[in-house]
Amino acid sequence: MEDYIALALEKAESHGVDFAECRFFGYDTEEVTVRNGQIEALRRSKDIGYGIRVLKNGAWGFASTAILDKSTLNNVLKAAVKEAEATSRILKKPVELTEEPIINDNYKTSFKIDPFEIDIEEKIEILKKADSIMAEKGDIIKVRENTMYFAKINLEYGNSEGTLISEQELFSGGGCSATAIENDNQNRNIMLFEMRGYEYINMFDFEKTSEQVVAEAIILATEAVAPKPQKTAFILEPFQLGLTIHESCGHPSELDRVLGWEADFAGTSFLTLDKLGANYQYGSEKVNLVCDPTMPYVLGHEKYDHEGVATKKFHVVKNGIFNDYQSDRQTAKIIGQEHSNGNARIDGYNRFPLVRMSNLYLEPDPQGPNNIDELIAETKDGIYGIHWKSHSIDDKRLNFQFAVQIAYEINNGELGKPLKNTIYQAATPEFWGGLDMMTREWKIEGHGPICGKGQPYMQSMWISHGGPWSRFQGVNIFSG
Repeated sequence: MEDYIALALEKAESHGVDFAECRFFGYDTEEVTVRNGQIEALRRSKDIGYGIRVLKNGAWGFASTAILDKSTLNNVLKAAVKEAEATSRILKKPVELTEEPIINDNYKTSFKIDPFEIDIEEKIEILKKADSIMAEKGDIIKVRENTMYFAKINLEYGNSEGTLISEQELFSGGGCSATAIENDNQNRNIMLFEMRGYEYINMFDFEKTSEQVVAEAIILATEAVAPKPQKTAFILEPFQLGLTIHESCGHPSELDRVLGWEADFAGTSFLTLDKLGANYQYGSEKVNLVCDPTMPYVLGHEKYDHEGVATKKFHVVKNGIFNDYQSDRQTAKIIGQEHSNGNARIDGYNRFPLVRMSNLYLEPDPQGPNNIDELIAETKDGIYGIHWKSHSIDDKRLNFQFAVQIAYEINNGELGKPLKNTIYQAATPEFWGGLDMMTREWKIEGHGPICGKGQPYMQSMWISHGGPWSRFQGVNIFSG
């Protein structure tokens, strides 16, 4: 698409714009689902188009099309310029961008096997085998569902400063879900993704995962009890820790949300600009929250963001102190930073870039217990919570309550009876202030293309979160 991009930028210059960028964005996806032994979904989708964004008279203008014909360039460009000119008439403050290095590069994420070249019958056979494992547990399992999901993302980007980037990403996911009904109606599910090819299906291990999911669904429906209301030590495993990071740390540290530009899906942010550089205590000194899109094989890995800025590793929170925001070129300039942190992303050709999370995780403690077994042994009494069930958070991302799928009591350093409908409630700084112990072992896991932002033109972004098995003191626990 280099010819398209070069022509678009050349024509943009003739319109007297201050800055222009053209990005082609395309994706191929495949979803295969077997539900109760039958093929529930067998979908392939493909979408591609391009968008042109211009900066003129200090204002943005944007337009896009799915018609890949050079004859459309003039109309798309004129629409973007017209929008910028109209917006500039009511603009209070001109848009400024950080200066960034000019980049020319082609990049592809690593994979061994292209999932789109694997016969669909093989995929269905794997899913039906997982289904049969669940079915063997009897009529108590009312709903069985196993899914594969694959996506190939292509981005071609160029701007009037001279940057030209071609980037391709490929990711794969697997999921198992079982609903059991006896004393109660309970569901247990696991859905994980990595920036890999079809080889991830073997790593996900449908047979092992389906056995775990169905066994725990039965426990929830037959043995588990609701927890008593209490304030206690609470241990989170990496996936559920990641969900907590996402909602209480990831979204509030998005700089566009902080500036008040973004208020969908639970509002703005308590992490206001006065807290940057002010030694704001986000949590205990053990809290080191890191954004690192450069990590290979992790869902959300990108060498460059969708403004053509090289991604980098940086601390959002360092030793318990708030350290930095996730930003793009415009928001970073507003707060006086020299460079963007490389967090601009889109999920389609007809979308405007937003500040988005990618790989945000809690660093492990090199001096902590080796693993979850040792952490439990170090905990006299408490609760161990596993995997996301639901979440709710206020309009400043401050007060929250999340539910886990399954939990266990901890008594005298040992796991006790299973718990269902377990909810934990806290305020963000107090919760992270209660972090007192973490394992050395840790995981960062792909949560999938599920992070929603940008209403009314919603974008669903692919992300990963995680960290070590982590213990928080004084957490409010109750049942729902």
